Amino acid sequence: MSNSFPQLGLNLIDIFFSFIIFVFTLRLLMSFFSTSAYNPITQSLIKISRPILVFFFFIPNLNKFELSSLFVIFLSHFLNFFIQGSLIGADIFIESIIIFSIKSSIFSILNVLSIIFIILALSSWFVQSSQSNRNPALDIIYQISTPILFFIKRLVPTSIGVIDFSVIIVLVLIIFIKNIVNIIL
Repeated sequence: MSNSFPQLGLNLIDIFFSFIIFVFTLRLLMSFFSTSAYNPITQSLIKISRPILVFFFFIPNLNKFELSSLFVIFLSHFLNFFIQGSLIGADIFIESIIIFSIKSSIFSILNVLSIIFIILALSSWFVQSSQSNRNPALDIIYQISTPILFFIKRLVPTSIGVIDFSVIIVLVLIIFIKNIVNIIL
C-alpha cells in the first residue's frame, strides 16, 4: 500500500506525456496528409496543440511535414523518460535517453498509423464507402489512409476477387519498419 502513491505519480506523468504525444502525432499526420481543416476533430487538435507550438515557432516545416510537431513528440518522450528515471532514482545517460526518444518517436507515428489502418479495416464492415460517411473521425482516417493505400495498390496487386489485402500489406510493412528501427537503434 505504501508503494502505490509514487506509482500513481509515475502513471499520471506517463498519461500526461502520452496525451501530448498522441495529439501531436495526429497533428503531424493530419498536416502531412492534408486533412480537411473544416473537420471538427482537426480544429480541436489545432486548438489543443497551438499553445505548445507557439514556443517552437522558429522550427520550419518541410513542405507539408511539421518538424515542430515531430520535435514536440521527441521532447515529450525525452522529458517522460528523464523525469520518470529521475523519480525512480535510475542512472540517467542522456545519450541513451536521446536514442530511446528518437526510437519511441518513430514508434509513436507507426503505432498511430497502425491504429488508423485497424480502424479502417473494422469500419469497412459497417460503412460501405467513404463518400457516404458522415463521421468526422472516419473522414480523417480515410484522408490519412487513402494516399498510403493508393501507393501500395500501384506497386502491388492487392485484390483477389472482391477481397482487398492492401490494409494487411500496410500493417505488415509497418511491422517490418518497426523491426528495422529496432535493429538500427
